[in-house]
Amino acid sequence: MAAVEIAEIREDCLQDIHENIPVIMEDIADTIPSLLLHDVGASVHELFSRDANIMMIAIVDEQQRPQGLVDRQFFFGLMAGRFGRALYTRRPVRLLIQQAPIIVPHDMLIADFMQNILSRDTNDLYRGFLITRDGRYIGAGSTLSLVRAARQQSEAAAQQAHKTTENLKKVISEISSNVDAVCQVSATIRDGSIALSGRTQAQARDIVEAAASVEEINTAVSDTAKNVERARDLVAEVNEDANSFKLVVTSTVEAISGIVSSYQEMVESLGVIQDISLQTRLLSFNAAVEAAHAGQEGKGFGVVADEIRSLAVRSSEAAKIIGNLVTESSVSMKRGVQLVEDVEGGLEKIASQVSAVDSLITRIHSTTRKQVDHIDDINRTISSINKVAGDNMAMTEDVNATCYDLDTKILSLDEFVKVYDREG
Repeated sequence: MAAVEIAEIREDCLQDIHENIPVIMEDIADTIPSLLLHDVGASVHELFSRDANIMMIAIVDEQQRPQGLVDRQFFFGLMAGRFGRALYTRRPVRLLIQQAPIIVPHDMLIADFMQNILSRDTNDLYRGFLITRDGRYIGAGSTLSLVRAARQQSEAAAQQAHKTTENLKKVISEISSNVDAVCQVSATIRDGSIALSGRTQAQARDIVEAAASVEEINTAVSDTAKNVERARDLVAEVNEDANSFKLVVTSTVEAISGIVSSYQEMVESLGVIQDISLQTRLLSFNAAVEAAHAGQEGKGFGVVADEIRSLAVRSSEAAKIIGNLVTESSVSMKRGVQLVEDVEGGLEKIASQVSAVDSLITRIHSTTRKQVDHIDDINRTISSINKVAGDNMAMTEDVNATCYDLDTKILSLDEFVKVYDREG
């Protein structure tokens, strides 16, 4: 705010100097009458007689280029001579010009003109000077004009200096009143920066811990992916073994079914044996009857018939026992076939479940790979955040250093303002 006010004060000063204080020669130009070179002295006399305030008359050519000045006192001095009126009334005014005039461009600084004129004969200044723009006459000046301009410049400069002093006092007062506020703002910024630095350090530590945790998760997920891959291979082997074992079970079922058929044939054969045994018993009975009818001659044949009958009875009993065993074995074989068929169905179900598990493991493997990719992205993001946190810490350190430097400069400014305030 103070810098803005100082700039405004400076701008006001320059504007006042430009608008109110004579600066260039055109500012002090007095419009005085002018005559051409071919005009006569009577015209000069008429102009001086008409207005007693006219002290000089400018003499110009046809293009309004200045040629010289006719001074009032000098002119009336000539006219007061013994033959002055008769000599100069009808003569051209160029004969009344004392010497080559001082010609000054309109945009020349008054200070530069005074510096130049003081290095010359000051008598030239007393006779006045002509002011031109683009080589053409626009007015004249004199010592009085310069004195008046100098006085105006001094007065304006004094007023401007007083105004500037007052404005500077206001600015200094404003600076003095704002120094404490700036100090408080600087302290607030510094405290906030220190707090931000602490939070940034804590955040950096958290980020490091989070990065370590994510790294552990990444390792665990990678191991899980490898284990899933191995489990997938094992499931494939189990599925292959189950299919092979299913073929074995199918062959076993077929073999057992063949054995059951053989047992059935054996049962039928045992039935034939029982029939043969029954027929043999009947035959032995008939033979014994015939032997009894034969008497003593058929006694030996009766013994043979008894033995045959006894053998037939034992064969029948053995055939019955074997039949029972075959029947029980047949039942057991059928039960075994049913169990093997159940095993086959279980194997098919296991194979189906193994396929489902393989599909599930495949999806788990795909998901695990995506998780690994996402964790890699998270690692990169955490690394970027960690870098930003480091940059923030560096920035807070720079802000702290800047705040301390600002405090030092504010104290210096405060001392400077107090010195000027005491002097004011």
